[in-house]
Order: sequence, then C-alpha cells, then structure tokens
Amino acid sequence: MKRPDRSSEGGGAKPQAPGGDGGFRLLSVAMETAANAIFITDAEGRIDFVNPAFERLSGYSSEEAIGKTPRFLKSGRQESSFYQDLWRTILAGRAWSGRVVNRRKDGGLFTVTQTVTPIADERGRVTHFVAIHEDVTAQIEAEERVFHMARHDYLTNLPNRYALTDRLEHQARLAARNGRLLAVLVIDLDHFKGVNDSFGHTTGDALLVEVARRLAGNVREVDLLARLGGDEFAVVQADPDSPDRVAELAARLISSLAPPFDLQSQMVYTGASIGIAISPPAEPDPEELLKQADLALYRAKEDGRNGYRFFVEEMNTEIQQRMALGQELHRALERDELFLEYQPQVDLRSRRLVGVEALLRWRHPARGVVPPLEFVPIAEGNGLIVPIGEWVLRTACLQVMRWQRDGLPAIPVAVNLSAAQLRTRRLVESVTEILRETELEPRFLELELTETVLIKATPSIEESLHVLSALGVRISLDDFGKGYSSLEYLRRFPLNKLKIDHSFVHHIESNQRDATILRAVVSLAAQLGLDIVAEGLDLASHPELLLSEGCDEGQGFFFSEPQPPQEVARLLAGGSKRIKPPAVAR
Repeated sequence: MKRPDRSSEGGGAKPQAPGGDGGFRLLSVAMETAANAIFITDAEGRIDFVNPAFERLSGYSSEEAIGKTPRFLKSGRQESSFYQDLWRTILAGRAWSGRVVNRRKDGGLFTVTQTVTPIADERGRVTHFVAIHEDVTAQIEAEERVFHMARHDYLTNLPNRYALTDRLEHQARLAARNGRLLAVLVIDLDHFKGVNDSFGHTTGDALLVEVARRLAGNVREVDLLARLGGDEFAVVQADPDSPDRVAELAARLISSLAPPFDLQSQMVYTGASIGIAISPPAEPDPEELLKQADLALYRAKEDGRNGYRFFVEEMNTEIQQRMALGQELHRALERDELFLEYQPQVDLRSRRLVGVEALLRWRHPARGVVPPLEFVPIAEGNGLIVPIGEWVLRTACLQVMRWQRDGLPAIPVAVNLSAAQLRTRRLVESVTEILRETELEPRFLELELTETVLIKATPSIEESLHVLSALGVRISLDDFGKGYSSLEYLRRFPLNKLKIDHSFVHHIESNQRDATILRAVVSLAAQLGLDIVAEGLDLASHPELLLSEGCDEGQGFFFSEPQPPQEVARLLAGGSKRIKPPAVAR
C-alpha cells in the first residue's frame, strides 16, 4: 500500500511527527485504528491509502479501492455542481466540508460528513488530499423518522394536516402560475362514533386503516390523500380538467366505502360525506380552500349524509350569520330573551287538557322571535344546550307549581332532553335539585327523548334514566316511528309513553300503510302498558280517526298552537269545558 507524502499539509503547513521514527509509527497506528473512515488520494484524485474503518464502512477492501478515484462511491444523490464546488475549493488549497450520500459495495446507501484537506509540498503545490468520513447514517435515519412522524398519521401512515397544508400551498402556487384549477375534498365518515361505541376503539382504528386503503386506491399518484384527524380525511386534487372530474372523484370515493368492511369477524358498514372547494382563477388561498371545503362538508351532513356538496358563497354568508347568532345566544339567557310556550295535550274523547309540552322560544331584540330550528342546533353545537336545557327544565317546573298554587288542576309538563344533557354526569343531580327547589312532585315531570338520542345511549345514560324513573319522573319516547323504531328501546329503557310522529298522522286518511303501522304501534303500547300520544293533529277528521285506531291522546294545531302560560291557565280554569278548536283548523 502506497504511503502519501507527509512532508506538509493544509495550505503548506508542515506537520511534525512526534519522536522521529517512533512518531511516524504512532501516526500510522492512529490512522489504522481511527474510528472515522479515512482515505488519501494523489493530486489527480487516485486513492493511495484507505484505513480499515473505510473498508468496513464502504465494503471495499484496500486492494479494490487503491488506484481508483472516489467516483466508485457515487450514489447519484448529488448534482454535478456539488462536486464542482468541492474541487474548486480544495484545488485552491482550502479544506472543504459537507454532507455526502455514498453507495456501498453491496448497493446500500450511507451518509457521511466528509472533510477533504489538501496537502501541499514545500513549494506550496497540492500533492495529496486527505478525506475523513464521519458516518452519520444512523443520525440521518433517525432525523428522517422524526420528520416522517411529524408529517404522517401514526395509524394510517397517510400524510397528516401539516403535510397537507404544505402540499396545498405548493399546489396553490403552481395553479396560480399555470392558470389551472385546484380542488380540495374534505371527507368525513358517517356514524363513525357508533362504530366505536358498538364495537370498541380497536375495531374503529381497524376501520380507519381500511378506509384509508380504499380511498388511496381511488386517487391518482399526483394527488395527495391525507388524514386530518379522527375520522376526517382530505384529498388535494391537482389540476382537474373541470368540476365534473372533481365530482366524479367524490362519487368514486363514496362508492368505494359502500361495501361492508370485514374487521375482526365483524361486518361493519360506514359511508362518507364530502365537502368540495375549487380554487378560483386568481391565486387560491390554501386556508380559505380548506375552510370552504369544511363548510360544504357541513352542508352535505345536513342534507342527509353519504353524498357530496360543492362550496358556494352563500354557505359562507350562512355560517357567518350562524356564528353571529351563536354569540348573541350566549347573552340571551342573561338578558331574559328566552321564554317558554306550552302546547296542550288533549284527551281525544273528553277534549280536556291533560298535559302540556314545554317549547323553547327566543325573542331576539332585533329579529323578533327566532324559530327554534335556527337556534337550537347552534346551541347544541356550541355547548349552550346544557345550561339552556337546565333553564327550560327549571322554568317549566316552576310554571306547573305556579298553576297549582293558583288553585288550577295539576297537570304534567313534558320537557325535551338533548343528547348533551343526557351525557352530562350530573343529569340525575340536576333534575333532583330542580324538583326540590320548585317543590314539584316528580310525577308531574315528563322527560322526552328522541330515538336518535337513545341510539347513542351509553350504559351510564341508561342507568341515569332508571334512577329518574325510580324517583317517579315519567319518561316518554318522542317522534316514535321517525327514526329506527327499535323494539330494543322499549325493552331497555323505563318508558311510560310513546309519542307517534306527526308524519304518520298526516297521511292516516290517504295511506293505508300509515294507518296499519299506527294501529300496530297503539296495540303494542297497550300490551306494554304504555300511554300513547299522537302528534300533529291538524285536521278536524284526525281526532275521530285516531280514536278509532285506539289512540286516546293527541296534540296539534287542530286543538291549539303553543300558548303562553296565562292562556294555558285560562284553559285550565275552564274546568270541565272542552278545548275548542280554532276557527280555522290548520
């Protein structure tokens, strides 16, 4: 093995070997035992010397390396300009340092921090180059793993929201430069919470992995599929030909999720709702595109799920109005803008008032009375439904006690409970406190639940309802027949009453199937010892028809619209007088 000339190095500085020949032996041993890989070339770049660490790192023996140039280590990862800069530096007599990706003999890649130092003779001519390689492959791989983890979802290994945002910004610049379209699709699974609640989070995670796989099979390589979090995914579709192509992709994604998923011997069904935003001709704003796609997704959910909707500007106006209304709703309780009306429940034979349902109203200082369908969903979305629900419960109980103290007949009041109220841990405590404060007997309070609420009921909710029932509070199932109409509800929950949804009552004369269903429900309720109330009695013919089917109680505009407390007091004061229908039945 040839030894390089060690007479001078680095800009002409002459190294001094300690201790004469012993010093040279010491330097030789140091080179042989150094942990870093070292090789030395002549002025033309041909290798004269390699140490054992170089052999271990590269896989090449000294015999294979000596006489060659370091080009045999090239990986192709560096541009030619990289090597031009290196040679320009060392030929000028200056040391060069940088990170290089090289290729081993077995084809594998390794990364080193390389320092190349020129060695000059007494006259200042560069005669050799010493290259020292510090292996940083493990460090680089660790950095890459951390980088990957920071930008990818741990469960599905898809890019995450951060990676999506970066890609979206890049694609937005390209779209603006080329005058092309850019589409963002936000995908949310339908009823995913039900999967977690029914089968457990392990199955839920397995479902997300399979959903990601199916979605990935329906997007192009140039597009980006990401998981935003939870059960929400997104696709950045680069350069679609037209909105029709985006719609085709959305339909394809939804169809891909329609077949059942076989997960751990469980057949699981899901669907998806998709919101779509397409960039305008001007430079698109990535954050605005995501916001618009979210608004469109919200509309797709509202419109029945398992479909897609494109963003239109009216959605932006609508959401701003909803946000403003939500802010004002925060102050509505403090300003006494909320109030209750009570719709009579009537005995169909005697036409006497036998109960009332408390209905929430909001008298807005500028807009007047805001329909409940406008503000109740907002209250459910921003968490206000719980304090508002407690206010409704307390106010209704106080009103019933006020009627009783005025010497009027004692009647029960029905109050609707939201899903959020049911989920709160202090439901039983709250109801108990209100009954104690108002001194209302529990038998005069009826809590109304919908089927959509019960389908998500946890064991703790079921337990709370049984505790309330044991206290004497009555439990009714509202809108029966509109949702899943599962007989499981009738078995699991301590129900006292079923309320038949108005949609069956409306068509009882013209639709024989509705009449048959109503008759079957009435018969079932009777056998289970449940009271039954029909909602939506709007026509003069409805009371007699319902009586003939076995239904004893009803409520609707034929008898009375929701009334203020003083009007209900007048009806109660009528004693044996029957409730008179309005002059014009609706």
